[in-house]
Amino acid sequence: MYGFINLCVKALVTEKFGDAAWIKIRKKAKVDDSFLSYEGYDDDVTIRLVKAASEVASLDVETILETFGEYFFTFCQRSGYDEMLRTLGGNLRSFLENLDSLHSYLCFSYKHMDAPSFRCERAEDDSLILHYYSSRQGLHPMVVGIVRAIAREFFETEVKMHIIDQTYENERNGKKEHVVFSILQKKIEQKNLDEGPPMFVAQTRKHSEPLLNKEEIEDELIDLDGEEDVEQVMKNLENMKEQGKPLGKRRSLAQIKPLAAISNLYGGFTPSYPNKFWMNQKVFCDNFPYHIVFDKDMKVKQSGIHIQRIVPRLRNFDAKLNVFFNLIHPQINWSLESMSKFINQLFILETKKSMVAPEWEGRPMLQLRGQMVWMEEFECMVYLCSPRLASLKEMEDRGLHLSDIPLHDVTRDLILFNQQRLAEMELGKQLEIKKEELRKTMEQLEAEKKRTDMLLHSMLPRQVADQLRDGKRVEAGEYAQVTILFSDIVSFTSICSQSKPIDIVNMLNSLYVKFDKLTSVHDVYKVETIGDAYMVVGGLPVPVKTHAERIANMALGMMITSVEVSSPVTGDPIGIRVGIHCGPALAGVVGEKMPRYCLFGDSVNTASRMESHGMAGKIHLSSDAFSLLDGKGFHIVERGDIIVKGKGSMTTYFLEGNENATEDEILGRGIQRTSRDSGITDSDDSRRSTPEKSDMMKYSPTRSMNAGGDNYTHDKDDIIPMYYPDNENLRQGEGDRVKPVFSRSTTSDSRSTTPVSSVASGTGGQVVIGNVKAKKRAGRK
Repeated sequence: MYGFINLCVKALVTEKFGDAAWIKIRKKAKVDDSFLSYEGYDDDVTIRLVKAASEVASLDVETILETFGEYFFTFCQRSGYDEMLRTLGGNLRSFLENLDSLHSYLCFSYKHMDAPSFRCERAEDDSLILHYYSSRQGLHPMVVGIVRAIAREFFETEVKMHIIDQTYENERNGKKEHVVFSILQKKIEQKNLDEGPPMFVAQTRKHSEPLLNKEEIEDELIDLDGEEDVEQVMKNLENMKEQGKPLGKRRSLAQIKPLAAISNLYGGFTPSYPNKFWMNQKVFCDNFPYHIVFDKDMKVKQSGIHIQRIVPRLRNFDAKLNVFFNLIHPQINWSLESMSKFINQLFILETKKSMVAPEWEGRPMLQLRGQMVWMEEFECMVYLCSPRLASLKEMEDRGLHLSDIPLHDVTRDLILFNQQRLAEMELGKQLEIKKEELRKTMEQLEAEKKRTDMLLHSMLPRQVADQLRDGKRVEAGEYAQVTILFSDIVSFTSICSQSKPIDIVNMLNSLYVKFDKLTSVHDVYKVETIGDAYMVVGGLPVPVKTHAERIANMALGMMITSVEVSSPVTGDPIGIRVGIHCGPALAGVVGEKMPRYCLFGDSVNTASRMESHGMAGKIHLSSDAFSLLDGKGFHIVERGDIIVKGKGSMTTYFLEGNENATEDEILGRGIQRTSRDSGITDSDDSRRSTPEKSDMMKYSPTRSMNAGGDNYTHDKDDIIPMYYPDNENLRQGEGDRVKPVFSRSTTSDSRSTTPVSSVASGTGGQVVIGNVKAKKRAGRK
């Protein structure tokens, strides 16, 4: 199928259900989102799209195809075919009978189009019988949708269609699906034609009064093939006028059939025929050079001179037609009975290579397109045709000239007109290709922008990075209360002296990847890493009340994950020490070539001293940090008074655990939870839960980490952010630009008017974990 069909599927989905539904269907069908109108695609692409739409919408395929059929008609109108469609026929039957002619014309644009074929007839109950032939199986529900839309839009009728028969017939070019529909029409109430602007260019008044009257006659009388004597009917009408009888009285079906036939065929007048045919055979064959007359046995009785010149053996008038030509359309057998069924169809014949003149050697075969007309008196069929040519190049390839086509044949004008149209189509195709290339370039640019943003946000907080990218100056900000964490590796100098540089890099990378994940779990900002030193801060650039709890949980997570990384010297788990302090700090961007977001103040020095004066495998807290964490469920023991370089004597503490959180919650591992009340799971439950609902949750780790491995990926899909009371405020303020906070007050109320936004390393969709008591884990207190 051509890309025009697939573009219609895309337009239907995006218009009715949105872009997200189309992306889901496209991914499910495993097709690319790049279709060109005049480009051919495998039928399987369209079938997969339809099946995927059926699964996503939870509808059966037939319903999807019917809906697509109705929309396809509207899509064709919007694509510039509205005027062409409106002129196909004055009623539904004539419209359907001329669809094959339309498809034949469109083949000039879509050269490899394998279009279906339609044939109409009347049943005994006056219903319309539609025969549908297609080489594609299972698409007949589309016909129902298309016919329904045509009848409603063009002829203001509602139709009911039922399948009478469905078979698979073996034709000359393969197996074809043959579906027979019964169509019943019902006139619907006339619309106000002056109501609102027209949707399409050709949609002014749909029909003139004579056309409406003609349709009414055809709808009521159905059959216009009466064999009554037309002249006798007209004489009866004249007699009725002379006798003064009224003509407006409604008459029976039998009486009015001939009158309807006259109105339909001759427009209300009586034609006159000569007593003899005033043209001899030579004049007829010379001036109608493309015609063939053959009898019921397919024997040629007469042909035009140009056909004889191309197929010299055709001058033998006793030869059979199928010896010289292949029947391209319709796909039927060479028999008078088959041709009679498709008498209202366009017939396309192609010369056989073995029968053409010698000078045609190496040239493409000539195709003829025209109409079959049965002549009862002679018991012969005449094929009135013209060369089927789409452009001047096709004419040149076959050695023909415009002079070979009679002046009265509009094929001359069609070739010249189509030559210009093909040039415009080629230009349109090139524009469509460039448009598609531009779309792909924009997608690639957007992907690169995301990668650039990710890299930039790993160096600077999101809010600060966005302001720098916009060319704005970022002033330093003083923060009244933040929590700072420092960590390092025990005996790092000794490990470096005994290991290869690459082993040190792998060890640090494995460790820092795990630490980086924890920054996203707890929404804290990673300031920098220098060698084995890892620095994290909570409470900036967006002030939050729970900065101490976040850093404390971060430290616990670092202790847990650090034992999963092995020393390249001994192979044993490495040891780290962590120091934490709370206090005021100044933060700002330093440098231009490689700007960094740095922290300044005595609080930074104190946190560094807590780390350097700490112990292996311990989280060392200052008294300020202890005061913020005390009474919040953390298990803390007093270390006592120690002498700290540059600070003198300080009372410090060790953080050993969190009784209100499990290891899985602190590490941000996958958690599955269920709610007794709503049955909500996963992320939806996390958005609606509160700490009070914690007794309704279950926890189960989704996987374990590989000890000492460096293959743990820091993927946001693997992260379950931990719940904190101010997470919701962070989510609501995400994306806002945050101004520096200049506040010397140490009370939490001073932060209430500060603009709120997520921390650069944070993620949305926080998970409620609640106040669930967890059993203390041996060796990890």
